[in-house]
Amino acid sequence: MSAVIKKTQKRYKISLLIEFFIFMFSFVLLSIGGMSDHEVYLSFLFGALSVFIPYCLFVYLMFFTNKKYKNNLKMFYSGELIKFILTIILIVFIFKTFKVDFKVFFVGYLISIVLNNLLPFMVNKYLKI
Repeated sequence: MSAVIKKTQKRYKISLLIEFFIFMFSFVLLSIGGMSDHEVYLSFLFGALSVFIPYCLFVYLMFFTNKKYKNNLKMFYSGELIKFILTIILIVFIFKTFKVDFKVFFVGYLISIVLNNLLPFMVNKYLKI
């Protein structure tokens, strides 16, 4: 395995752990912050997880499996397709199964998307990995 792939794996492990702890910290703050309605903090958590889980699967498939493809671009597009479909399935499942505050859900959703895009760059820049 090349050094570039090993650095990328390490960078994504750290960024996913940071993102996970940010969400757990936010969830704890929302849950003990005096909110009596559990719908609010569960909506935030569901919104964050509906992006975080497919992203974790995508990172695992792209960087932690030893699949040899002739066309790397095809591998990334198929990984993005899997991530997109899983995101849709999770959102539909959450909306059909749970009572969700849509505004808070999409706040968690958007924060998760922003963190997915910024954390790998921030880990690279500040931790020098």
